[in-house]
Amino acid sequence: MKEIKILTHDGAEYTAAIEEYDAITLNEQLNSPEINTVIIGEFIFSRINIKSVVPIDESQ
Repeated sequence: MKEIKILTHDGAEYTAAIEEYDAITLNEQLNSPEINTVIIGEFIFSRINIKSVVPIDESQ
């Protein structure tokens, strides 16, 4: 499991545990006008509310 930090345009911050982090696929989903929501871990977000998604480095 990998942990990622999700920041939203409304100022909220979330931490999600995910099986696999694929930045390219997530970027395609967030930029697709055909998609309204994205699922990241156990969270569902409006794709236009996502400001950034950053992997958390567990070695620190």
